[in-house]
Amino acid sequence: MSLVRFSYYALALGWAVFILLGTLLPAQALPPAPQWDFLTFDSLVHAVLFGGQLFLLLLSFKRDPAVQLTKGLVAGSFLAVVLYGVLVEVLQGAMGLGRAADPVDALSNTIGCLLGLVVWVLFFRRF
Repeated sequence: MSLVRFSYYALALGWAVFILLGTLLPAQALPPAPQWDFLTFDSLVHAVLFGGQLFLLLLSFKRDPAVQLTKGLVAGSFLAVVLYGVLVEVLQGAMGLGRAADPVDALSNTIGCLLGLVVWVLFFRRF
């Protein structure tokens, strides 16, 4: 991949690395999260992280002139980011650093992907 083509994907790849590093930190390295009654702060963070990941990935494909952004590519991107969210949860449980695999977090990741897709559609209004 040329440096120019890599530049189209650098933000999405950087965000994916940020998610991975942030979600795999030992539990004691994380700041305390505020407690909310309606929605947990943790769920909101997961939704924003993975919604942002999908949006940035789709933006990368849109910017790359060698890629035709089709409905199939959008659907495949959605599934890839959802699977990335599930993988992160599995890794959290497997690493033994005080973190646990949480199905609620995986659901929050998926909801975030749905929200990222909605924002994408509203932002660009075309596929």
